Amino acid sequence: MGSIKRTIERKKTKSAQKDIKKQLNKFDSIGDECSACKAPFDRKSKEQALMWKVVVREKENIVRLYCPDCWGKAMTAIKQIEEKLGHDNS
Repeated sequence: MGSIKRTIERKKTKSAQKDIKKQLNKFDSIGDECSACKAPFDRKSKEQALMWKVVVREKENIVRLYCPDCWGKAMTAIKQIEEKLGHDNS
């Protein structure tokens, strides 16, 4: 019985390692500027790493990077559209 448990654990570990590699490869494909306004992104800046947003579309294999200003504008526009659609349905 012990060998079956070990085999299962190895498969889980191997699968997890594969997933981590995929995520790290996506990080390498992040650009050096905002996808919307082309503001420069400094990969070495901890502040920018925490503030900027990364959007990954798995099916299209697209990675986009957005600065806080562009992200805020997009979220505001989405809220306005949602509110408008909510009022139209009432």
